[in-house]
Amino acid sequence: MIEVRGPLRRVRGGAVHGIRSAISRRAIPAWITIGVLALGSAALISAGAFATARHVPADVAIGEEVRTPTYAVTVLDVEVTDAVEEQFLEADPGETLLLVTMRLENLSDATIGVGTTSDRISSRLVGTTTPLLELSGVSDQRGTRAWHDITSAAAPLLQPGVPAEVTVAWRVDSSDLDSGIALEVHEAEVHTGQIILSSDVVTWAQGEQVARIGLEVRG
Repeated sequence: MIEVRGPLRRVRGGAVHGIRSAISRRAIPAWITIGVLALGSAALISAGAFATARHVPADVAIGEEVRTPTYAVTVLDVEVTDAVEEQFLEADPGETLLLVTMRLENLSDATIGVGTTSDRISSRLVGTTTPLLELSGVSDQRGTRAWHDITSAAAPLLQPGVPAEVTVAWRVDSSDLDSGIALEVHEAEVHTGQIILSSDVVTWAQGEQVARIGLEVRG
């Protein structure tokens, strides 16, 4: 084995030290940059800059209008009853009929039905598994029926731009009446698809909840 001694060893050691110093000097700016970026990211995260924005539905009182791009709704009156004789509607044991009278306005350019399909438009306002107008604070919402006036048998239609007073009846458990029932209002996501014979059909799917109307129901 050859051992390096004296000046040659010192020269070699100095060269290695110089290379290490040069590498360290070149590396310092990169480390500084990484450190600054890390500190900046931590500050943004702590401030919630990268948090997903969460929409909070507005709390709306009875008598106030909620307006969406496709329809507007104003709750006018709330009532609980065991039967609506004119509609041949009666609650089952343990149930109550929750009647919500509202002013609805169709803001689209075609006729829509409140609980039915009209002009190839399925508005899904009520009476579906994912309606635009749905109850919260109940264990179940079933058997929905809507009418213009108490003696009308036909499902109500809404003409474009013509506000109409409509009553919607929900079957709810009697035990739910003291739980703070509210009407949740959703925007409509309008989808166009094809059905038999290539006819266009428009579906208003349940979109983002925009408002919550407290119904102030008490048993």
